Amino acid sequence: MNEIMVNADGTVTVVYEGSVSAILDDLVKANTTPAVLNDDGSVKTAAIVPDAATLSQQVTETDLKTHAWRLPKARADKLEVIRRDRNKKLADLDIEYQLADEGVHPDGLSKTQVAASKQALRDLPPTAESHLDGLNNTDDIEAYDPLAP
Repeated sequence: MNEIMVNADGTVTVVYEGSVSAILDDLVKANTTPAVLNDDGSVKTAAIVPDAATLSQQVTETDLKTHAWRLPKARADKLEVIRRDRNKKLADLDIEYQLADEGVHPDGLSKTQVAASKQALRDLPPTAESHLDGLNNTDDIEAYDPLAP
């Protein structure tokens, strides 16, 4: 069975081969600040070895959904998806605005109506971010779609 680790930056590592302890050992080594020595070889500044638990933690799939390290990353990723989708809709509305300006909008919308839709989309990220901040489960974060009809 694969093991799951959540990293301090919110990313996830799935362990297919090897062991969690070996991966943690490698992380600790990679994040250790080496000792600084004086000219005579004595220790001027001791090595700083981080606690493995501050770098990565093994979790279950269920725990991963609510882990404090995972949620900020999941929220940020979702907000990027929302912005990307919003930007596409804004580009589509640019065309609709031009059609409205020419008086040939397929739905008979005016420039003012299209502009209001565009402004609502521009206002979306802060509203979405506020909503996402209230969600404490990655399933809920993933399901959130403020652009859904």
